[in-house]
Amino acid sequence: MLGLMNRHRASRIVQLLIKVGGFIVGIVFALIATLRGLFAAADSQTQSDRPMQDCDLIGDYNHRTQRFDSGTDPAGWYEDDI
Repeated sequence: MLGLMNRHRASRIVQLLIKVGGFIVGIVFALIATLRGLFAAADSQTQSDRPMQDCDLIGDYNHRTQRFDSGTDPAGWYEDDI
């Protein structure tokens, strides 16, 4: 009778370990997916990060905003303002 109780206790411990292990594996996969998404988002280059020679806009270069515009920004700093 005592051997049967010990086997039942051992099987409950194994079942608990399997459940905890499954939970940990799920957390690890969720973290990996999150990190992969973050790294993929960090690699993409936005339009504001493009170099000046790749810019297809026209106008005067505004050093304050680091973009080309019409040259009418009152707080902007342009080449001819030197």
